Amino acid sequence: MEMWYSLEITGSDVAKTTMQRIMDAFMPKYVGAGRPLDMAVFSSHDVASDSWTLYFSPKAQSLAMRFGASSFEGEFVDQDLALLVGDARSMDILFPDVKTSLDG
Repeated sequence: MEMWYSLEITGSDVAKTTMQRIMDAFMPKYVGAGRPLDMAVFSSHDVASDSWTLYFSPKAQSLAMRFGASSFEGEFVDQDLALLVGDARSMDILFPDVKTSLDG
């Protein structure tokens, strides 16, 4: 299994700024790589602690390193993930066993 990376961010203003910087940096790398469906960044928000965790797919490793993300060896079980940046089909490609609420 290829390595995923995660980055935790606390505080709404810091998170908003950091996520925008990541989205801006992602697009040139994504386009330059030929728009791979398995290159994406996902986010998960913990309302109680006002923190965000960003998850970089293995193909987004160079971006993860640029922003100081750490290797993620956990599981995505019970994670409420949202696509931050990447192809809309990335969730289906990277998490084929997960049924989304849109699937009915």
